Amino acid sequence: SSGSNTDAADTNNKAPDFGWSQLVEVMEPLIDLYEESSENGPASGPNANPQAKKMVAEALNRLHHVLFTYHDSYTKNRPEAWHHLTEAYKHKMSVVVPYNKAMEVQKLTTTKAVFHRDFWPANIGSDTAVPIFIIGFVRSGSTLLERVLDAHPAIVGTGEDSVFNGRLEQIRNAIVKASMAGDMMELKEVVQEMADSVTDDMRERWKTIDANTEHDDDEGADADHPSTAVEPERFADKMLTNYFNVGFIHMLFPNALILHVARNPMDVLWSAYKHEFPAGGLDYTSAFESLAHMYHMYRQVIAHWDEALPGRITHVRYEDLVHDMPGVAKAIIGATGLEWNDSVLHFHTKKHAVNTLSTTQVRKGIYKHSLEAWKKYEPQLQALGKLVKDEAKWDLKTTLPNYIRPAADEPVVVGEE
Repeated sequence: SSGSNTDAADTNNKAPDFGWSQLVEVMEPLIDLYEESSENGPASGPNANPQAKKMVAEALNRLHHVLFTYHDSYTKNRPEAWHHLTEAYKHKMSVVVPYNKAMEVQKLTTTKAVFHRDFWPANIGSDTAVPIFIIGFVRSGSTLLERVLDAHPAIVGTGEDSVFNGRLEQIRNAIVKASMAGDMMELKEVVQEMADSVTDDMRERWKTIDANTEHDDDEGADADHPSTAVEPERFADKMLTNYFNVGFIHMLFPNALILHVARNPMDVLWSAYKHEFPAGGLDYTSAFESLAHMYHMYRQVIAHWDEALPGRITHVRYEDLVHDMPGVAKAIIGATGLEWNDSVLHFHTKKHAVNTLSTTQVRKGIYKHSLEAWKKYEPQLQALGKLVKDEAKWDLKTTLPNYIRPAADEPVVVGEE
Protein backbone atom coordinates (compact mmCIF):
# COMPACT_ATOMS: atom_id res chain seq x y z
CA SER A 1 0.00 0.00 0.00
CA SER A 2 1.53 3.29 -1.11
CA GLY A 3 -0.60 6.10 0.38
CA SER A 4 0.77 7.97 3.39
CA ASN A 5 -0.91 7.93 6.80
CA THR A 6 -1.87 11.55 6.26
CA ASP A 7 -3.54 10.68 2.97
CA ALA A 8 -5.43 7.87 4.65
CA ALA A 9 -6.51 10.12 7.51
CA ASP A 10 -7.93 12.61 5.02
CA THR A 11 -10.41 9.99 3.82
CA ASN A 12 -12.26 9.59 7.15
CA ASN A 13 -15.05 11.94 6.05
CA LYS A 14 -15.74 10.16 2.78
CA ALA A 15 -19.24 9.51 1.44
CA PRO A 16 -21.06 6.19 2.00
CA ASP A 17 -19.16 3.46 0.18
CA PHE A 18 -22.17 1.43 -1.07
CA GLY A 19 -20.61 -1.92 -0.24
CA TRP A 20 -17.08 -1.02 -1.35
CA SER A 21 -15.57 -1.91 2.03
CA GLN A 22 -16.74 -5.51 1.88
CA LEU A 23 -15.50 -5.80 -1.71
CA VAL A 24 -12.08 -4.41 -0.80
CA GLU A 25 -11.80 -6.86 2.10
CA VAL A 26 -12.28 -9.73 -0.36
CA MET A 27 -10.02 -8.29 -3.05
CA GLU A 28 -6.88 -7.45 -1.08
CA PRO A 29 -6.18 -11.10 -0.05
CA LEU A 30 -6.91 -12.14 -3.66
CA ILE A 31 -4.26 -9.70 -4.89
CA ASP A 32 -1.74 -11.18 -2.43
CA LEU A 33 -2.60 -14.67 -3.67
CA TYR A 34 -2.15 -13.77 -7.35
CA GLU A 35 1.03 -11.76 -6.61
CA GLU A 36 2.50 -14.83 -4.93
CA SER A 37 1.56 -16.92 -7.97
CA SER A 38 3.18 -14.42 -10.35
CA GLU A 39 6.42 -14.49 -8.34
CA ASN A 40 6.71 -18.14 -7.36
CA GLY A 41 4.05 -20.21 -9.16
CA PRO A 42 3.73 -21.60 -12.70
CA ALA A 43 3.22 -18.01 -13.94
CA SER A 44 6.69 -16.93 -12.75
CA GLY A 45 10.22 -17.05 -14.12
CA PRO A 46 11.65 -17.36 -17.66
CA ASN A 47 10.02 -20.77 -18.16
CA ALA A 48 6.57 -19.63 -17.05
CA ASN A 49 3.53 -21.28 -18.60
CA PRO A 50 2.32 -18.55 -21.07
CA GLN A 51 -1.38 -19.24 -20.41
CA ALA A 52 -0.88 -19.20 -16.63
CA LYS A 53 1.14 -15.98 -16.86
CA LYS A 54 -1.56 -14.31 -18.97
CA MET A 55 -4.35 -15.44 -16.66
CA VAL A 56 -2.56 -14.17 -13.53
CA ALA A 57 -1.59 -10.86 -15.20
CA GLU A 58 -5.15 -10.23 -16.37
CA ALA A 59 -6.56 -11.04 -12.93
CA LEU A 60 -4.12 -8.68 -11.19
CA ASN A 61 -4.87 -5.98 -13.75
CA ARG A 62 -8.61 -6.23 -13.06
CA LEU A 63 -8.25 -6.36 -9.28
CA HIS A 64 -5.88 -3.41 -9.08
CA HIS A 65 -8.04 -1.44 -11.52
CA VAL A 66 -11.09 -1.92 -9.30
CA LEU A 67 -9.09 -0.66 -6.32
CA PHE A 68 -7.97 2.33 -8.38
CA THR A 69 -11.66 3.13 -9.02
CA TYR A 70 -12.41 2.70 -5.30
CA HIS A 71 -9.72 5.14 -4.19
CA ASP A 72 -10.26 7.55 -7.09
CA SER A 73 -14.03 7.78 -6.64
CA TYR A 74 -14.66 7.10 -2.96
CA THR A 75 -11.67 7.56 -0.65
CA LYS A 76 -10.17 10.32 -2.87
CA ASN A 77 -6.77 9.00 -1.83
CA ARG A 78 -4.88 9.97 -4.98
CA PRO A 79 -1.51 8.36 -4.13
CA GLU A 80 -3.23 5.08 -3.28
CA ALA A 81 -5.38 5.26 -6.42
CA TRP A 82 -2.31 5.92 -8.57
CA HIS A 83 -0.44 3.03 -6.94
CA HIS A 84 -3.20 0.60 -7.94
CA LEU A 85 -3.52 2.00 -11.47
CA THR A 86 0.21 1.65 -12.16
CA GLU A 87 0.28 -1.83 -10.61
CA ALA A 88 -2.68 -2.83 -12.80
CA TYR A 89 -0.93 -1.70 -15.96
CA LYS A 90 2.42 -3.17 -14.98
CA HIS A 91 0.77 -6.59 -14.99
CA LYS A 92 -1.42 -5.89 -18.04
CA MET A 93 1.45 -4.72 -20.26
CA SER A 94 3.69 -7.63 -19.20
CA VAL A 95 1.64 -9.95 -21.43
CA VAL A 96 0.76 -7.53 -24.27
CA VAL A 97 2.74 -7.66 -27.53
CA PRO A 98 5.07 -4.62 -27.57
CA TYR A 99 3.80 -1.50 -29.33
CA ASN A 100 5.03 -1.36 -32.92
CA LYS A 101 6.13 2.26 -33.19
CA ALA A 102 7.85 1.76 -36.58
CA MET A 103 4.65 0.36 -38.12
CA GLU A 104 2.61 3.34 -36.89
CA VAL A 105 5.18 5.79 -38.26
CA GLN A 106 5.10 3.97 -41.61
CA LYS A 107 1.29 4.16 -41.70
CA LEU A 108 1.44 7.94 -41.19
CA THR A 109 4.23 8.37 -43.76
CA THR A 110 2.28 6.35 -46.36
CA THR A 111 -0.96 8.23 -45.68
CA LYS A 112 0.75 11.60 -46.12
CA ALA A 113 2.59 10.47 -49.28
CA VAL A 114 -0.49 8.97 -50.98
CA PHE A 115 -3.09 11.58 -50.02
CA HIS A 116 -1.38 14.79 -51.11
CA ARG A 117 -3.25 17.90 -52.24
CA ASP A 118 -3.50 16.74 -55.88
CA PHE A 119 -4.56 13.15 -55.14
CA TRP A 120 -8.35 13.47 -55.52
CA PRO A 121 -9.56 13.51 -59.17
CA ALA A 122 -12.23 16.06 -60.05
CA ASN A 123 -15.87 14.96 -60.45
CA ILE A 124 -15.40 11.63 -58.70
CA GLY A 125 -17.43 10.56 -55.68
CA SER A 126 -21.04 10.31 -54.62
CA ASP A 127 -23.17 13.46 -54.41
CA THR A 128 -24.89 12.19 -51.26
CA ALA A 129 -24.63 13.87 -47.89
CA VAL A 130 -26.32 10.92 -46.13
CA PRO A 131 -23.31 9.75 -44.06
CA ILE A 132 -21.95 11.92 -41.23
CA PHE A 133 -18.51 10.78 -40.09
CA ILE A 134 -17.33 11.29 -36.51
CA ILE A 135 -13.59 11.07 -35.91
CA GLY A 136 -11.24 11.91 -33.03
CA PHE A 137 -8.95 10.44 -30.42
CA VAL A 138 -10.38 7.87 -28.04
CA ARG A 139 -12.27 9.36 -25.04
CA SER A 140 -12.60 12.69 -26.83
CA GLY A 141 -16.37 13.11 -26.40
CA SER A 142 -17.48 11.38 -29.59
CA THR A 143 -20.29 9.46 -27.84
CA LEU A 144 -21.79 12.75 -26.65
CA LEU A 145 -21.57 14.16 -30.18
CA GLU A 146 -23.16 11.04 -31.67
CA ARG A 147 -26.02 11.12 -29.18
CA VAL A 148 -26.70 14.79 -29.95
CA LEU A 149 -26.96 13.93 -33.65
CA ASP A 150 -29.01 10.79 -32.95
CA ALA A 151 -31.57 12.82 -30.96
CA HIS A 152 -32.62 14.54 -34.21
CA PRO A 153 -35.57 12.63 -35.73
CA ALA A 154 -33.91 12.54 -39.18
CA ILE A 155 -30.47 11.32 -37.97
CA VAL A 156 -29.46 7.92 -36.62
CA GLY A 157 -26.21 6.82 -35.02
CA THR A 158 -25.10 3.44 -36.38
CA GLY A 159 -23.08 2.37 -33.34
CA GLU A 160 -19.47 1.68 -32.43
CA ASP A 161 -18.79 -0.66 -35.34
CA SER A 162 -18.29 1.72 -38.29
CA VAL A 163 -19.95 0.59 -41.52
CA PHE A 164 -17.35 2.48 -43.56
CA ASN A 165 -14.43 1.02 -41.65
CA GLY A 166 -15.83 -2.48 -42.05
CA ARG A 167 -15.68 -2.04 -45.83
CA LEU A 168 -12.36 -0.20 -45.93
CA GLU A 169 -10.23 -3.03 -47.29
CA GLN A 170 -12.73 -3.72 -50.07
CA ILE A 171 -12.90 0.01 -50.88
CA ARG A 172 -9.12 0.37 -50.91
CA ASN A 173 -8.59 -2.67 -53.16
CA ALA A 174 -11.30 -1.61 -55.62
CA ILE A 175 -9.90 1.93 -55.92
CA VAL A 176 -6.31 0.71 -56.37
CA LYS A 177 -7.39 -1.79 -59.06
CA ALA A 178 -9.45 0.80 -60.97
CA SER A 179 -6.69 3.42 -60.67
CA MET A 180 -4.06 1.05 -62.09
CA ALA A 181 -6.26 0.41 -65.12
CA GLY A 182 -5.96 4.13 -65.91
CA ASP A 183 -9.61 4.44 -66.99
CA MET A 184 -11.18 7.47 -65.24
CA MET A 185 -14.72 6.39 -66.14
CA GLU A 186 -14.14 2.99 -64.57
CA LEU A 187 -12.71 4.67 -61.43
CA LYS A 188 -15.74 6.97 -61.25
CA GLU A 189 -18.11 3.98 -61.50
CA VAL A 190 -16.20 1.96 -58.89
CA VAL A 191 -16.16 4.87 -56.42
CA GLN A 192 -19.90 5.43 -56.89
CA GLU A 193 -20.59 1.72 -56.46
CA MET A 194 -18.53 1.61 -53.23
CA ALA A 195 -20.26 4.73 -51.88
CA ASP A 196 -23.70 3.28 -52.63
CA SER A 197 -22.80 0.01 -50.89
CA VAL A 198 -21.76 1.92 -47.74
CA THR A 199 -24.99 3.93 -47.57
CA ASP A 200 -27.04 0.78 -48.30
CA ASP A 201 -25.28 -0.98 -45.42
CA MET A 202 -26.00 1.99 -43.16
CA ARG A 203 -29.71 1.69 -43.95
CA GLU A 204 -29.64 -2.04 -43.25
CA ARG A 205 -27.82 -1.40 -39.96
CA TRP A 206 -30.49 1.15 -39.01
CA LYS A 207 -33.29 -1.32 -39.77
CA THR A 208 -31.62 -3.87 -37.47
CA ILE A 209 -31.08 -1.33 -34.68
CA ASP A 210 -34.59 0.07 -35.08
CA ALA A 211 -36.15 -3.38 -34.89
CA ASN A 212 -34.38 -3.95 -31.56
CA THR A 213 -35.06 -0.55 -30.01
CA GLU A 214 -38.21 0.32 -28.08
CA HIS A 215 -40.08 3.36 -29.39
CA ASP A 216 -42.25 5.52 -27.17
CA ASP A 217 -44.84 5.83 -29.92
CA ASP A 218 -45.15 2.25 -31.12
CA GLU A 219 -45.82 0.04 -28.11
CA GLY A 220 -48.09 -2.13 -30.23
CA ALA A 221 -45.53 -2.74 -32.96
CA ASP A 222 -45.10 -6.36 -34.03
CA ALA A 223 -44.51 -8.37 -37.22
CA ASP A 224 -47.93 -7.42 -38.61
CA HIS A 225 -47.76 -3.81 -37.36
CA PRO A 226 -44.13 -2.73 -37.64
CA SER A 227 -42.55 0.38 -36.15
CA THR A 228 -43.80 3.68 -37.56
CA ALA A 229 -40.25 5.13 -37.50
CA VAL A 230 -39.45 7.14 -40.62
CA GLU A 231 -36.29 6.19 -42.51
CA PRO A 232 -33.55 8.65 -41.53
CA GLU A 233 -32.04 11.20 -43.89
CA ARG A 234 -28.58 11.02 -42.27
CA PHE A 235 -26.52 8.27 -40.63
CA ALA A 236 -23.78 9.08 -38.13
CA ASP A 237 -20.84 6.71 -38.64
CA LYS A 238 -18.43 6.74 -35.68
CA MET A 239 -15.05 5.06 -35.75
CA LEU A 240 -12.49 7.21 -34.01
CA THR A 241 -9.46 5.78 -35.83
CA ASN A 242 -11.12 6.75 -39.12
CA TYR A 243 -9.02 9.89 -38.79
CA PHE A 244 -6.46 7.89 -40.78
CA ASN A 245 -9.08 7.22 -43.47
CA VAL A 246 -10.28 10.74 -44.28
CA GLY A 247 -8.63 10.45 -47.72
CA PHE A 248 -10.87 7.53 -48.66
CA ILE A 249 -13.93 9.09 -46.99
CA HIS A 250 -13.46 12.26 -49.04
CA MET A 251 -12.98 10.28 -52.27
CA LEU A 252 -16.26 8.38 -51.84
CA PHE A 253 -18.25 11.13 -50.13
CA PRO A 254 -16.92 14.61 -51.03
CA ASN A 255 -20.15 16.19 -49.72
CA ALA A 256 -20.41 14.24 -46.45
CA LEU A 257 -19.95 16.07 -43.17
CA ILE A 258 -16.80 14.99 -41.29
CA LEU A 259 -16.95 16.03 -37.64
CA HIS A 260 -13.71 15.89 -35.67
CA VAL A 261 -14.31 16.13 -31.92
CA ALA A 262 -11.25 17.35 -30.04
CA ARG A 263 -10.70 17.60 -26.30
CA ASN A 264 -8.12 19.20 -24.02
CA PRO A 265 -4.98 17.13 -24.75
CA MET A 266 -4.10 16.30 -21.14
CA ASP A 267 -7.75 15.56 -20.31
CA VAL A 268 -8.13 13.18 -23.24
CA LEU A 269 -4.80 11.48 -22.50
CA TRP A 270 -5.67 11.02 -18.83
CA SER A 271 -9.14 9.70 -19.68
CA ALA A 272 -7.68 7.25 -22.22
CA TYR A 273 -4.97 6.15 -19.78
CA LYS A 274 -7.22 5.41 -16.81
CA HIS A 275 -9.93 3.56 -18.75
CA GLU A 276 -9.83 -0.16 -19.27
CA PHE A 277 -10.86 -0.88 -22.87
CA PRO A 278 -11.68 -4.26 -24.42
CA ALA A 279 -8.50 -6.12 -25.39
CA GLY A 280 -6.99 -4.98 -28.69
CA GLY A 281 -5.27 -1.94 -30.17
CA LEU A 282 -6.30 0.29 -27.27
CA ASP A 283 -4.18 -1.80 -24.85
CA TYR A 284 -1.38 0.63 -25.68
CA THR A 285 -3.19 3.51 -23.98
CA SER A 286 -2.11 1.85 -20.72
CA ALA A 287 1.56 2.84 -21.08
CA PHE A 288 2.80 6.43 -21.24
CA GLU A 289 5.26 5.90 -24.12
CA SER A 290 2.82 4.18 -26.49
CA LEU A 291 -0.09 6.45 -25.50
CA ALA A 292 1.99 9.58 -26.18
CA HIS A 293 3.08 8.18 -29.54
CA MET A 294 -0.48 7.23 -30.54
CA TYR A 295 -1.56 10.77 -29.68
CA HIS A 296 1.31 12.25 -31.68
CA MET A 297 0.31 10.18 -34.75
CA TYR A 298 -3.28 11.42 -34.37
CA ARG A 299 -2.24 15.07 -34.15
CA GLN A 300 0.06 14.67 -37.15
CA VAL A 301 -2.60 13.13 -39.38
CA ILE A 302 -5.25 15.74 -38.42
CA ALA A 303 -2.71 18.47 -39.29
CA HIS A 304 -2.10 16.72 -42.61
CA TRP A 305 -5.79 16.70 -43.58
CA ASP A 306 -6.10 20.38 -42.66
CA GLU A 307 -3.19 21.08 -45.02
CA ALA A 308 -4.12 18.69 -47.86
CA LEU A 309 -7.90 19.29 -47.69
CA PRO A 310 -8.30 22.77 -46.16
CA GLY A 311 -11.64 23.16 -44.40
CA ARG A 312 -12.79 19.63 -45.24
CA ILE A 313 -12.86 18.50 -41.62
CA THR A 314 -15.21 20.38 -39.29
CA HIS A 315 -13.62 20.67 -35.85
CA VAL A 316 -15.83 20.55 -32.74
CA ARG A 317 -14.23 21.29 -29.40
CA TYR A 318 -15.56 19.09 -26.62
CA GLU A 319 -15.28 22.02 -24.21
CA ASP A 320 -17.57 24.13 -26.43
CA LEU A 321 -20.04 21.25 -26.57
CA VAL A 322 -20.12 21.10 -22.76
CA HIS A 323 -20.14 24.85 -22.09
CA ASP A 324 -22.53 25.85 -24.88
CA MET A 325 -24.62 22.81 -25.82
CA PRO A 326 -27.55 24.77 -27.37
CA GLY A 327 -25.29 26.91 -29.56
CA VAL A 328 -23.04 24.05 -30.70
CA ALA A 329 -25.98 21.66 -31.24
CA LYS A 330 -27.78 24.18 -33.47
CA ALA A 331 -24.59 24.77 -35.47
CA ILE A 332 -24.05 20.99 -35.86
CA ILE A 333 -27.60 20.40 -37.12
CA GLY A 334 -27.20 23.41 -39.41
CA ALA A 335 -24.03 21.86 -40.84
CA THR A 336 -25.95 18.66 -41.68
CA GLY A 337 -28.34 20.66 -43.87
CA LEU A 338 -31.38 19.63 -41.82
CA GLU A 339 -33.96 21.76 -40.03
CA TRP A 340 -33.51 22.35 -36.31
CA ASN A 341 -35.57 20.21 -33.92
CA ASP A 342 -35.86 20.91 -30.17
CA SER A 343 -35.62 17.18 -29.34
CA VAL A 344 -31.86 17.47 -29.92
CA LEU A 345 -31.46 19.27 -26.58
CA HIS A 346 -33.10 16.31 -24.80
CA PHE A 347 -30.61 13.79 -26.22
CA HIS A 348 -29.86 12.28 -22.80
CA THR A 349 -33.43 11.06 -22.34
CA LYS A 350 -33.63 9.16 -25.63
CA LYS A 351 -33.39 5.37 -25.61
CA HIS A 352 -30.43 4.16 -27.59
CA ALA A 353 -29.23 0.72 -28.66
CA VAL A 354 -25.54 1.62 -28.60
CA ASN A 355 -23.46 0.89 -25.52
CA THR A 356 -19.96 2.14 -24.77
CA LEU A 357 -17.95 3.12 -21.71
CA SER A 358 -19.31 6.63 -22.27
CA THR A 359 -23.00 5.81 -22.70
CA THR A 360 -23.97 5.87 -19.01
CA GLN A 361 -22.20 9.22 -18.64
CA VAL A 362 -24.10 10.63 -21.63
CA ARG A 363 -27.43 9.47 -20.21
CA LYS A 364 -26.82 11.81 -17.26
CA GLY A 365 -26.76 14.73 -19.67
CA ILE A 366 -24.03 17.35 -19.85
CA TYR A 367 -21.51 17.17 -17.05
CA LYS A 368 -18.60 19.53 -16.52
CA HIS A 369 -16.63 17.71 -13.82
CA SER A 370 -14.64 15.91 -16.55
CA LEU A 371 -13.09 19.21 -17.64
CA GLU A 372 -9.47 19.44 -16.47
CA ALA A 373 -9.93 16.19 -14.52
CA TRP A 374 -6.29 15.36 -15.24
CA LYS A 375 -5.20 18.04 -12.78
CA LYS A 376 -6.18 15.76 -9.88
CA TYR A 377 -3.16 13.68 -10.89
CA GLU A 378 -0.96 16.48 -12.21
CA PRO A 379 2.20 15.36 -10.32
CA GLN A 380 1.85 11.76 -11.54
CA LEU A 381 1.15 12.86 -15.13
CA GLN A 382 4.18 15.13 -15.49
CA ALA A 383 6.12 12.35 -17.23
CA LEU A 384 3.30 11.95 -19.79
CA GLY A 385 3.22 15.71 -20.33
CA LYS A 386 6.95 15.66 -21.10
CA LEU A 387 6.44 12.89 -23.67
CA VAL A 388 3.73 14.80 -25.58
CA LYS A 389 5.81 18.01 -25.40
CA ASP A 390 4.17 20.94 -27.24
CA GLU A 391 1.13 18.81 -28.08
CA ALA A 392 0.00 19.16 -24.46
CA LYS A 393 -1.60 22.35 -25.81
CA TRP A 394 -3.84 22.76 -28.83
CA ASP A 395 -5.14 26.11 -29.95
CA LEU A 396 -7.94 24.55 -31.98
CA LYS A 397 -11.18 26.40 -32.63
CA THR A 398 -14.62 24.95 -33.33
CA THR A 399 -15.08 25.49 -37.09
CA LEU A 400 -18.82 24.84 -37.42
CA PRO A 401 -20.33 27.31 -39.92
CA ASN A 402 -22.04 30.25 -38.21
CA TYR A 403 -20.94 29.18 -34.73
CA ILE A 404 -19.83 31.98 -32.43
CA ARG A 405 -18.62 31.04 -28.97
CA PRO A 406 -20.33 33.10 -26.23
CA ALA A 407 -18.00 35.87 -25.11
CA ALA A 408 -18.83 35.37 -21.43
CA ASP A 409 -17.63 31.77 -21.59
CA GLU A 410 -14.40 32.38 -23.48
CA PRO A 411 -12.35 29.40 -22.21
CA VAL A 412 -8.59 29.14 -22.09
CA VAL A 413 -6.66 27.52 -24.94
CA VAL A 414 -7.48 23.80 -25.15
CA GLY A 415 -4.55 22.58 -23.07
CA GLU A 416 -2.65 23.22 -19.91
CA GLU A 417 -2.16 26.79 -18.80
